[in-house]
Amino acid sequence: MKKNLLTLSFLVACISTYAQDTYIGDKAIVKVQPNTLFYNGGNVKLAPSQAPGTALTNIVLNEGNIQIEGNFENTITNSKGEHFTNLYNSSSSYGQLIIKSDSEAEGAISIERPKIDITTNDYFPFGLPFQNENMYSVIENITGVPNSFSGDCKVDVVCSNRYNNTILVWDIAKTEYDAVPKLDGTNTNFTQVIPGSNYTIKVNGGEIRNFITSLGNTVNKFPIYGTPNNKDLKLQGIESGIKGVNKATFSEYKWSEWKNKKNNYGEEFKSYLGAGVDTNARYAKNLHRFSNPFTSNIDLSDVSKTNSWIEFVLGNNSIQKPTEIYTTTLRFKVTKLPENYQVNWNNNTGSTNIGDPRISAYLQKNEDVNDETPYFWAGNPDALLIKPLEYFEIDYYTLSKNRYGSNIVKANINITDNQKTFIQSFNGTDQPIAYARNSYGFIGANDENLKKKGLISGNDFTQVEFFITKDNSILGEAAYLVNSSSYKTGDAISSNISNNNIFLYEEDIDGNVIEDAHTLLNQFNTNDYIGKPLRIGFNNLNEGESYQINLRLFEISILNQVDTFNSGTYYLLDKSTNNVSELNSSNNISFIADENSNNRFELFWKEHPKTLGTSDLVNTATYIYKNNANQFVKFENNNTTAQIEIFDISGRLISTYKNVSTSNDFRIDVNKNSGVYVVVITYKDGKVVKEKALFN
Repeated sequence: MKKNLLTLSFLVACISTYAQDTYIGDKAIVKVQPNTLFYNGGNVKLAPSQAPGTALTNIVLNEGNIQIEGNFENTITNSKGEHFTNLYNSSSSYGQLIIKSDSEAEGAISIERPKIDITTNDYFPFGLPFQNENMYSVIENITGVPNSFSGDCKVDVVCSNRYNNTILVWDIAKTEYDAVPKLDGTNTNFTQVIPGSNYTIKVNGGEIRNFITSLGNTVNKFPIYGTPNNKDLKLQGIESGIKGVNKATFSEYKWSEWKNKKNNYGEEFKSYLGAGVDTNARYAKNLHRFSNPFTSNIDLSDVSKTNSWIEFVLGNNSIQKPTEIYTTTLRFKVTKLPENYQVNWNNNTGSTNIGDPRISAYLQKNEDVNDETPYFWAGNPDALLIKPLEYFEIDYYTLSKNRYGSNIVKANINITDNQKTFIQSFNGTDQPIAYARNSYGFIGANDENLKKKGLISGNDFTQVEFFITKDNSILGEAAYLVNSSSYKTGDAISSNISNNNIFLYEEDIDGNVIEDAHTLLNQFNTNDYIGKPLRIGFNNLNEGESYQINLRLFEISILNQVDTFNSGTYYLLDKSTNNVSELNSSNNISFIADENSNNRFELFWKEHPKTLGTSDLVNTATYIYKNNANQFVKFENNNTTAQIEIFDISGRLISTYKNVSTSNDFRIDVNKNSGVYVVVITYKDGKVVKEKALFN
């Protein structure tokens, strides 16, 4: 981040500063440029005098970043917040404001956001990072129309026209969207904006739609007004449930047993959670949905013991951080909706999601006994940076019931100053390190800060991101295939977790496909899964229509996109055409969907699959594989002999073997001592290959 302190554009400057305080007085117009930080160590006060009948224009126009250590006060009479505006220029250029949590904020600001596409949306999920604000005033300030908030339906009361309510809010404890009723003297707890809550706003009718229509085709954004929230979001003992069922019983229910039950508004759960046939006892149970509670980005990547924003309440009521329990019990993913995510709602059939796909980041277990970080992230890192007004959810997709005694996760959420950030991308051009590949590998691979956050694995991690398109439009979420020598194959088997358009089949360690285990993240150990099939599957494709599989490759880190892998090769087998291709970033696989699509494509790691005409293939790769308790070196066929050297993790030479014949696989002998070993293979022609072997 370029930190040009006090680099401002003053159209008319009249700012007085006392003891680090900033006083913005008469006729001052302050503009903070993009990629600029305006840091104030004291208080900031907007207090211009105003002659009767004189209209004030914008006073603070923020396209960059403003950080206030002291209090913030806007004293302008009858201001909605239009005199202090966080401007929106694009998805990567927008104003942000950070006020420390131990300070006070009084008076409103405005935050611009992209205009909602009302031609394709019925409802739109979002957050309101405001405090001490009335929900009705927020809506009226947007539309400029008095009494523009609508909604006759009450909380937890069956109502036939509930989706005419202007606002709904997600209720974690009941796994449903609650109505936000009009102010009538009851349910007053619903009249206040709650920072961090997931709201959805109706745009298929009413004053919000009229307002957006009035913007016309030339205006692509609009402001939302309120007093900025700077206080910590602290939610304790978060658990999901359903109407009329106690927690213990709900924990045991399979999805097939509760999807037809009705919530407090008479709606079947399957109408908005999915209508699949999943029999898993964890499916859809733990829907913890939130929004960014602040007027700056928040960074959710750091879940270390010191800084984690999430912790778990175990069966014995002990509280532990993800890194403390991650070796055996729990995985989760963070999913975010992009700016133009769209939701259409039908009271009978449920929701239809179109537009840009959801994006997810998955916290993964690191089996490397010598690694101080027992986890790292897979998936899309952008899911971990939540912008102002954005909504996100946590999905606990793997849960060990034996440890917790329940299929329901009990969590504490604490989003504080530690998560506030101006960073807009972990690997953007405004960051201190340029994440790119040169002849020496990944620049930034040893960045300790990013390692502690789990954004850099520090090992032989690779990731393939798959997404399916039709007519150049992405369908559903991406699926991810990840491997590392520190992963455990088959460690995260989960049954039918998704009806996503593209998914991966789970397999056991012997390579047998588990037909009812569909996942968006399939992980395997680099060394024990060589040459075994990894199958791609599909949902909701129309037979006879054309689709395309697109992909991106990442190595060492999910921040490091590459064209080809250095550590190995994936081979893609199309069983319909008997064609095998090496996977790289330029692969785009087109196919016409038919009844056999889910048995058509298979991936193989490091070893070319045997197909018609490939029985005499020459092996051109060197790799290590596992067979029972032993590990073996597979040699390439281009050399006749090799020298084998085995080093421990400290670099000490353990064993040397000279003139080893490459006609047979070589068994690695380290006396079965647990740990990580580096095997250096030097071929007769001088080629050197380094591979890592893990014994445990």
